[in-house]
Amino acid sequence: MKTEIICVGTELLVGDIVNTNAQYISAKLTNIGIDLYYQTTVGDNYGRLMECLENAFKRVDLVITTGGLGPTVDDITKEVVADYFGEELEMIERYYDLIVKKYNARGFEEVASGGRKEASILKNSKLLENEVGLAPGFFYEKDNKKIIVLPGPPREMTWMVDNQVLPFLKQYSNDILLMKTLEIKGVPEGKIDDRLKDYFEMSNPTVAPYAKEGCVHVRIAMKGDRGSTDYLIAEIDKIANEIIEIYPQAVEINEEQLK
Repeated sequence: MKTEIICVGTELLVGDIVNTNAQYISAKLTNIGIDLYYQTTVGDNYGRLMECLENAFKRVDLVITTGGLGPTVDDITKEVVADYFGEELEMIERYYDLIVKKYNARGFEEVASGGRKEASILKNSKLLENEVGLAPGFFYEKDNKKIIVLPGPPREMTWMVDNQVLPFLKQYSNDILLMKTLEIKGVPEGKIDDRLKDYFEMSNPTVAPYAKEGCVHVRIAMKGDRGSTDYLIAEIDKIANEIIEIYPQAVEINEEQLK
């Protein structure tokens, strides 16, 4: 399944905040073997977001959006998605009740007009619970087009991805992607490219170089069925050992070291 992430928010475009949502979702999709082909960032603009959706569904099967689910006038994601699919929004009563309680706790008797919108999802969609925020997410599918709509605040988004989205998406993929990274010091990237060219032209497993300060990382990755984990590990280790024979100074770098 081909996937695109669309992160919505003018604050992302002008550099007010760092877009950590795309990075987090990308890593999680990789872990369950779902192919991410594109990442798009767009401001809080109806026309441009609609254009992003139209372009995305010409090239992928699943779109995941983050941001734009709040109560203010510039929170437009749900409205754009509803208009794109020709659906209406429906309010989830218990989420609206949470909003009312929040306002009452702060001494306000009336809820802002955008509260009903914040508590709404698309009709005929699957509710994705948000236990750490007020805006629910949802999954919707029509004409082989799938979309997952998530809030933008990272604390809410990460909880929902881990507890709602990933368990749900696993039904669409029985694959897993395993990786190993080698670090090679003292050799220019161009020289490594010449020496390991045959490896870099492989398709599965894939081998790719990444230039770092003072070294080059070579990442070996292989995708396959979850039941073939031992085979995947063996194939990756075989290539890693061959590269280490060529470059004895190569050392394995784990994912924690890469962060």
